[in-house]
Amino acid sequence: MSKLEAVGIITEYNPFHNGHLHQLNVIKEKAPTACIVVVMSGNFLQRGEPACLDKWTRAKEALANGVDLIIELPPQACIQPADRFAFNGVNGLASLGVDYLVFGAEHAEYDFMNYASQVQGLKGEFKKYNQSYAASIQAAITQALGHELAEPNDLLALAYAKANLKLGSPLKLQPIQRIQAGYHELALKAGQQIASASAIRSNYQQGRLAELRTYVPHETYVDLSDNSLVFWDDFWPFLRYKLLTTTPKELANIYGMAEGIEYRLVQKANELAHGSSFDDWLHAVKTKRFTYTRLARLAIAMLLNLQTEDITSYNEAPYFRLLGFTKRGQEYLNAKKKQFTYPLVTKVTQKDAKGPLAVDYRVGKLYQSLTGKEQDLKKAPLRIF
Repeated sequence: MSKLEAVGIITEYNPFHNGHLHQLNVIKEKAPTACIVVVMSGNFLQRGEPACLDKWTRAKEALANGVDLIIELPPQACIQPADRFAFNGVNGLASLGVDYLVFGAEHAEYDFMNYASQVQGLKGEFKKYNQSYAASIQAAITQALGHELAEPNDLLALAYAKANLKLGSPLKLQPIQRIQAGYHELALKAGQQIASASAIRSNYQQGRLAELRTYVPHETYVDLSDNSLVFWDDFWPFLRYKLLTTTPKELANIYGMAEGIEYRLVQKANELAHGSSFDDWLHAVKTKRFTYTRLARLAIAMLLNLQTEDITSYNEAPYFRLLGFTKRGQEYLNAKKKQFTYPLVTKVTQKDAKGPLAVDYRVGKLYQSLTGKEQDLKKAPLRIF
């Protein structure tokens, strides 16, 4: 590989843990001179939840552990169903001139680009009112491939491959075998050093901070010790207030609203007992047509007042945010920046906050209301040399 060749990762780092470090070490072993470019979700994530630590803290952890260049995927691009999230991430890496996309997979031996060619354009049969869209698509994929593709990282890998194919295959895809911990596993396994991000967050909530030292790099452990992590229940009072003071008609333009679900969302919020949690509301509004993840993502869209027109505007004029870089990342920026397809925002001014970056700014302010940490104004990209 040449000095300026780049390897890309699409991720959340929620938080950065030893599994992520393993992935970076594998990349460095195979491509020691390549620039590692990460496109990372910001303060709210694809599956409909707030990030446990703010984007700057997570970016710092990544840069300290081997990432060279870290870019934020704006909220309009990451609070999306898997296929659209994957497309925005792949499009971002391609626009930055990245050569390879590396990702974890439960079955790294699968030829995901071949699978993508077999399922590209599948719509599923979304006619039964007792079946979710996700279940319909899953059934169609299984039929097309001749076997089930059900593990979460495998499904996301397929979404990356479909996006890459749609864009003309600008990236070479390289799966890495996921090891030790499954995506949804909540236990910390003795004798191992890798746990899922879900397990790390869950054990933090149970007050087992000291036990997490084995499963995260030093920088992450310090951040877990020094910060109060953010979870959905921290934002639930904001969302419940919105649901209690907004009519279904006013919610109709929120991105992702469909089939009149806004009436049920408001109704169930009004019926909840005092002291009810976000999960209580989520279980109350659940239907066979709407998965928990889809409802959680819709809840984030309501919380952020994310309108359909906000998504349309972003799709028409994509941009990305520069969060930080190392010396190698700076060299890559200097060599490639004139070739970037889309704007790479390095700072947010008051004018930006009232104009093209209005969504980013209000999203940052909402997150800041819990942490007290500025997310946009007067924030410069991190430099770790």
